[in-house]
Amino acid sequence: MSQVSPDNPLPPNRTAQFAITLAHITVDMHTGSLVILLPALLVAFDLNYALATSIFTANQIVIAIAQPLFGTLGDARSYRWMVWFGCALTGVAMVSIVFLPSYPLVIAAVMLSGIGSAMFHPEAITRIRGVSGSKVMSGVSLFFSGGNVGFALGPFLATFFAIQFGRGGEALMLLPTLLALIFLATQWRVLSQPSVKKTKARDVGNKGLVAIAGLVGFLMLIIVLRSSTLKGLETFIPLYYTETTTLGQQSIANLVTTLSLAGVIGTLLGGIIADRIGRRLTMGISMAISLAGIYGFLNTDGFLRFTLLFITGACLTAAWPIIVVMIQEAMPNNVGLASGLSLGTAYGAQAIVVQILGIVADQRGLGTVMTILSLLPIGVLILTFFVPEKAAKLSSATD
Repeated sequence: MSQVSPDNPLPPNRTAQFAITLAHITVDMHTGSLVILLPALLVAFDLNYALATSIFTANQIVIAIAQPLFGTLGDARSYRWMVWFGCALTGVAMVSIVFLPSYPLVIAAVMLSGIGSAMFHPEAITRIRGVSGSKVMSGVSLFFSGGNVGFALGPFLATFFAIQFGRGGEALMLLPTLLALIFLATQWRVLSQPSVKKTKARDVGNKGLVAIAGLVGFLMLIIVLRSSTLKGLETFIPLYYTETTTLGQQSIANLVTTLSLAGVIGTLLGGIIADRIGRRLTMGISMAISLAGIYGFLNTDGFLRFTLLFITGACLTAAWPIIVVMIQEAMPNNVGLASGLSLGTAYGAQAIVVQILGIVADQRGLGTVMTILSLLPIGVLILTFFVPEKAAKLSSATD
């Protein structure tokens, strides 16, 4: 059973943690490569911005809808094969888009890749918790940092292989995926063990359920605004700087890579800092800094632009592991569903917002889109004043 317990005194299994994190790197590497391919797809199929961003939206919507479903399956029964198969499917389907001759086939391929990602994430998070022993927060932070590494590598490697080897060079991105799959296979016995004990749930009554639902819904609202800002920047930075500057393809890819690499630092430090100064204060400070950072990098150039973009990315991602762990704490016996809801909400929100911003770009220009993205963190900053320091738990909540 893919279950979770608040108390696991065992030490973390570092090898298993690394195997799952490496797989996460490759999964998000392929998903992250999509944004840097959008300008080329826009030209190849003669698309407007709305149709181009629909490619991204199709991928994200599938992930959003499917992740809670796969998470629920994982709570009912262990499906460790979803970690392995989801990793493989994400990569193969995403790489295929550079060989496809038509726009509808590209849409189908990114949707298939989304199914693979949706398979992978909820079960992988449950597994990372299971092998992290008493260090759940650090294990989850490591896992999400791996995702940020993947999102950073995706645009860089896709551009590098395309420049070095021409059309189809992106297929070489399957080599890291193959390595991850082999490494996962070596940990198959560890991953087959029950994650952790299931806690005994108490009847919390209607008021308790409403309180928990309210907390989860509130945290999801924060996810919506935070994820929309981050993914909006990742998606529109290539389009914006391609249209408005003379930056080369590799330099623009480096901007996206910088944003994603910053997420590695932000995700790792977010949980650590929250343990020291509190969750609310960590989230509030990081959002305030990100507001200034977005404005700064849009109005500077050179090294300062990269520096401010890095700071922005780190601050936007610092809250992510905190929010996910809080939702899991509120649903201790349904950690797969909790993970699926967290990630599904993030992917769904950013897909819808990116699609809307694509329409705005066609009507008002990319400058307006970047202005909107610079203002979204204000909402997160306001909401952080109401974030509780500790999530209510379904197993112990009372009226």
